[in-house]
Amino acid sequence: MKKIIFILGVLLTFVACNNNPEVDGDIKEDISIEGLKASIKEMDDSLMLLMEEAVKSPSYKMNRVAYHEAINRNKDFYFNFPNDPFAETALSKIAALYLQINVESESVKWRDTLLTKFPNTEDKIGLLELQMNYYDFNEHNPEKIKYYADQLLAIENLSEERREQYEFRLKHLDKTFEELIELQMSENEDQVETVEL
Repeated sequence: MKKIIFILGVLLTFVACNNNPEVDGDIKEDISIEGLKASIKEMDDSLMLLMEEAVKSPSYKMNRVAYHEAINRNKDFYFNFPNDPFAETALSKIAALYLQINVESESVKWRDTLLTKFPNTEDKIGLLELQMNYYDFNEHNPEKIKYYADQLLAIENLSEERREQYEFRLKHLDKTFEELIELQMSENEDQVETVEL
C-alpha cells in the first residue's frame, strides 16, 4: 500500500510540474490578438529603424534574423487567428518580407495563401502579376503563367493596356521570358519601319 501511495505521489508531482505555467524559467503567455499585433508592431518598428540605418550607411548589412523574427510573428498571428481581419495583413507581410530577403519560393507560397484565403485582397492585381512573373522569369511554367493570366483577365476593372499584355502573354505561352522580350522588340521594330515608310 505504501508503494502505491508513493507512486501516486510521484505521478501527481509530475503532473503538477507539467501544468505549472513556469517552464524553464519562462512564464507562458496567453496568446491574444492584441498581444500578437503588438509584437508585430514592435518588429515593424525595428525593421523601420534598420532600414533607416541602411539608407544612411552604404556598408550596412541586412539583419536577416530580424526579418525572420518578423516573419515568424506574422505567421503566429495567422496560425492562431486565421479568420481575424488582420490575418490578411499578416499574410501580406509574410510574403513581402520573404521577397525582401530574396527567398522568393517562400514568398510565392505565401502570396498564394493570401490570394486563396482572401480572394478580394486589396492588391490583388499586383499579387497576381508577381505570381505570373515568378513563373515566367524564375521558373518557366506555362501552366502557372496561364493560371495567373486567366485570373488577371477575369478582373472587371482591368485597364485595356494590361488586358492586352496578358492576352499577348497567353498567345505566346510557348516562349520563355527572354524569347518573349525578343519577340516584342522585333514587333516594335517592324512597327517603326512601317511608320517610316
